[in-house]
Amino acid sequence: MSSERSEATTQLTVQLDRETLNMMKNEAREAMKPSLVVVQGVDRGDAVTIERTPMVLGRGDMCDYVIRDDGISRKHAQIVKQADGRYLIEDLGSTNGIFIGKDRVQRHLLEEGDKVLLGRRTILKFVYQDALDERYQKQMYESAVKDGLTGVYNRKHFNERIVSEMSFAIRHRTSLSLLIFDLDHFKRVNDTYGHQVGDQVLTDVAEKIQFTLREEDFFARYGGEEFAVLARDINITGADALGERIRQIVQDLRIVTPFGVRVPVTLSIGVATVCDGAKVSHEALIKAADDNLYKAKESGRNRVVSTTLE
Repeated sequence: MSSERSEATTQLTVQLDRETLNMMKNEAREAMKPSLVVVQGVDRGDAVTIERTPMVLGRGDMCDYVIRDDGISRKHAQIVKQADGRYLIEDLGSTNGIFIGKDRVQRHLLEEGDKVLLGRRTILKFVYQDALDERYQKQMYESAVKDGLTGVYNRKHFNERIVSEMSFAIRHRTSLSLLIFDLDHFKRVNDTYGHQVGDQVLTDVAEKIQFTLREEDFFARYGGEEFAVLARDINITGADALGERIRQIVQDLRIVTPFGVRVPVTLSIGVATVCDGAKVSHEALIKAADDNLYKAKESGRNRVVSTTLE
């Protein structure tokens, strides 16, 4: 009789352990969030959590997740959560389609680990991530594309982005402006006040400029004391006005050292604009802006020099 009672107790314990294990698995699953990670493309390493659906993907600024790739349509695809909790990706009539492996699909039920090619070169991986994974992914992306001191994009990411932006401008016959600017006499700031104050100047200037730009503008640290802005869909007049606004904002900055001394800061800015999708290389655009920056320096500094490429 005791052996039967012992066996029954063992079976109950096993059942309870299984129920506990299943409950723990369900709780762990609920803590995981469905996400899309960019494994190939301009924003490689970026990730977005699927919070609400339908979630629209595309290059249009009104999309839930904007992908800066000229091969992607304005509204390219959408993610929809199904009644069973699974996620479906669906083509929204894009030009270059959705591919799973080598197959172009209209819609596809996503499984963890699926890699989805959108357009010509952007690949998204569907994964489930917990809060720790999500934070780690964000930190990895930030360290890969952002400048460690100022927090704006770095030169490497600028080099990738300008190629994409130029392709986009040519393909869609739109304007693209590049502003390259340099802090005047920055070596004198470092020599007079020290590199710690020099770093403060760089971070304060970058922060102030960031606030004056549009969401769609791309802002990067181009070199030591050089910065660059890529501005879509503005002509030479608008680009020149943007340059002047940036110049004035920096001139008016009140940067004070720990000893209470104000550090005067000015910028010289070179602007180059490609209008109506003119077939100009990104190298030519950079050279034109850089040449104008040199002219601004040569003609007295703290000014904007602009040209149009046709």
